[in-house]
This record gives sequence, C-alpha cells and structure tokens, in this order.
Amino acid sequence: MNVLDLIVAPLYLLMIFLFARNEVKKNIESKPYYKYYIPALMIKLLGGFGVCVIYSFYYGGGDTINYYTTDLCMLNLMIKSPNAFISILGGNLSMENYFAFDHDTGLPNYFYDAKTFFVVRFTVLICLLAFKSYLATTFLLTWFAFSGIWRLFKMFCIEFPTLTKQFAVAMFYIPSVAFWGSGLLKDNITLSAICWFSYSFYKTFIRREKVLWNFAWMILAMWLILSIKAYILYALLPGAFLWLAYTSLGNITNRIVRYIVAPFLLMGGSISIFLLLQQLGNEMGKFNVNEILERAVITQQDLIKEYNGGNTFDIGTFDATIPSMLAKAPIAIVSGLFRPFLWESQNIVMVISALENTVLIIFTVIILIKLRVIFIFSLLRKNPILIYIFSFSICYAFSVGLSTPNFGSLVRYRIPSIPFFITSLILMQYYYKQYYHPDAAIETVEDPIPVLIKKK
Repeated sequence: MNVLDLIVAPLYLLMIFLFARNEVKKNIESKPYYKYYIPALMIKLLGGFGVCVIYSFYYGGGDTINYYTTDLCMLNLMIKSPNAFISILGGNLSMENYFAFDHDTGLPNYFYDAKTFFVVRFTVLICLLAFKSYLATTFLLTWFAFSGIWRLFKMFCIEFPTLTKQFAVAMFYIPSVAFWGSGLLKDNITLSAICWFSYSFYKTFIRREKVLWNFAWMILAMWLILSIKAYILYALLPGAFLWLAYTSLGNITNRIVRYIVAPFLLMGGSISIFLLLQQLGNEMGKFNVNEILERAVITQQDLIKEYNGGNTFDIGTFDATIPSMLAKAPIAIVSGLFRPFLWESQNIVMVISALENTVLIIFTVIILIKLRVIFIFSLLRKNPILIYIFSFSICYAFSVGLSTPNFGSLVRYRIPSIPFFITSLILMQYYYKQYYHPDAAIETVEDPIPVLIKKK
C-alpha cells in the first residue's frame, strides 16, 4: 500500500457509500430488510481492508498481494504488447504469451495454473478502473462481490420475512465470512458466485420471474465457479435438483398422482444430475470424479507433512474410493464446519477462528438438543430451500474437511458453507417451533412434502 491508496481508495469508498445510500432510499419503504444494506456492505468492505492489512503487515505477502502484483504486470503488458494482453485476457496462457513479459513489465505469478490465474484475468480491469491502487481494487471487487451475498439474503427475506434479523447475522456478521469472504481472493469471487447461482436458480425455476435474465446470471455464476473452483458444482447441483424436484411435487395438488410421479421424478433427475456431472468432469479434465478422488488423497497427504509447521490435523488415511472417503464423512464434516478448536490454535488468526467455531459449536448443540436430533430429517421436508442449503453446506464441508488438513487453508476454504449451515439451523428451529414445539399449537402434517407454495 502506498500514497496512491490514500488518495484513490477514499474517493471510491465515498462513491460506494453514496450508491448504497441511494439503493436504500429507493427500496427501504417497500423492502424493510434494506435497513441492513449499508451496515452489511460496510462490514464487508472493512473485511476487505482487513485482508489488505493482514497480508501486507502480518503475513508479509500471500495470494492477495500476488494477484495484485500480477494485475500490475498485466497492465504493464497492455501498454507494451496489447495483442498479448488481449490474448491472455481471453485465456491463452501459452509459452509465447508468457515470454511477452519481461523485466519492464514484471513477471506474473500463477501463469501456469489456469484456475488461479483466472482471478488475475477477472480482476485486472478492476485494477485498471482503480488506477492501479491496491486498496481501491480491493474495495471495488468486494463491492461487486457483495451483490451476490446480498441477493442470497434477499431471497431468504422474501421467503421468510419474519426472520430477517437472523438471516442478517448468518449472512453478514460472521467474522470469518466477513473477513475471508472479502478482498482480492478466490474465496470472495466464489462465495459471490455461489450466492448468485442460488438466487438466480430460485428466480428462474422456483419463482419463474424474468426467466431469461436470471438464467443468464445463473450461467454466468456457474462459469465463474467452473473457472476457479469447479468442484463446488458437485456440492451445489444435487441440492439444487432436490430443491426443484420437491417444489415441482408440491405443485401437484392430487396426492395420489404426486406419490406416483415422485419416484420417477427423483430417479430421472438423479440420473440427469449424474450424467451432467460426468459430462462436466469429462470437459474439465482433472476435475472429473476419479481425478477429484485421487487429488483429494494426494492433497491430504501432502498437507500433513512436517514442512507445514505443525499447523495441520490428520483425519486418518483413506484411498481414492467413494466407500473409503464416506467412512471419513463424520470427522471430515466436523472438521470442515468447526475446526480449528481452541486447543489446536497456534497463532492469533487461528485463535480468532477457533473462538468463532466455539460459538458455532454451542449454537449447533443447542439447536440439536431442541430438535432432539430425530426431528432433523422430518424438518428438512418442510421447505425445499432448506433441503438445498443444508445439503450444500454438509457436502461442501465434507469435501473441504476431507482434502484440506491445513488450518491456514481450512479457515478460508470453508467459508461458503458457514452462511448456508447457520441459515439451515435457523430454519430448522423456525419449523420446529411451528410444527413440533410443545408451546405452539399442535399441527398435524399429513402431507410428506409441505412447501411454502402450498401454504400460500
């Protein structure tokens, strides 16, 4: 960070604030949940600023710095060799294009890792718009990414208007999500893309509003996920199918027809999802199912080696087969959601994360005790959205906990699952009070697939 940041960044902050205030002014009367817009945005921007400070003065470098310096290399190349710049921006990471860089432009980081270098391709024009200011680039990217998580919050507020305060806590006020889900990092982009996918899927297939427009946003979100962390789709798509299938079944008013259609719909949809994921795997090469299993084993064993400085945990050995990995599911899910524990923390960053995890554990245990555990599966059927967010949070936590036995990486990689998991607990508690709480009016639910559409 330099003097340029002190000039440009405050100006962009002012512009962002004025835009936010105008958004609130336009919407607050008809949409009361917009009272959270400015506080949530400011917290996310503060998280982005924190990433800049931590990486600049505590870590002394890291991914966010490397992305920024490579953005500068690309902008220098834009002046020296516009054709090479445009070619790289289009995804051509050839040796010829690499040799277009020199001492004057600077040498790029991550050039031979297409997934990681995509972040540079995605942010280089933002960096240009920010006049090459590191802080301003961070603020602009964080502002753009905020649109995703805000729309996810908006979706929940539309469906459950009495729970806006709880959703605001789950979406915006979790420290690790506000921090690691901001700044010039992969995780900021992928978290926003996951939220955009969820909201656009909801608008396209559930609400059926502005279908073409929202479908285009859904495809764009999927493209971003495929370009950076393709494996996220393996956690997203099955839950999205269940969401759509249960909603479709809920729209069938005749119970007999519904029971006849249900197995065929679920079976056909499951086969379709399997074929889609298989096709995606073939197109993505190293991200097909077999390669993912093998890479998970290699990554897990590599990260627990001694050179990681002891900042690791070991869930035990497993091989590249589905049964072997499923045997590790309980400890992997717990690790993906709740670790590091307090006694596993070795530095201030880990201590802060462990304190948050402790609160999350306590909250989860309280909810499970209230639900008496056995009601969880019954409650999951109360709304297809609940099935979607719970299945995604568990599947994603499982994949991260299985393949990331390094606490430094884990606290970053796990953040997409946290808002979804906490929100699912909030909705389970909501439905438990509505249907099963002894103090509430007892309501007999004969239909196994009650959904909000039917209630409306």
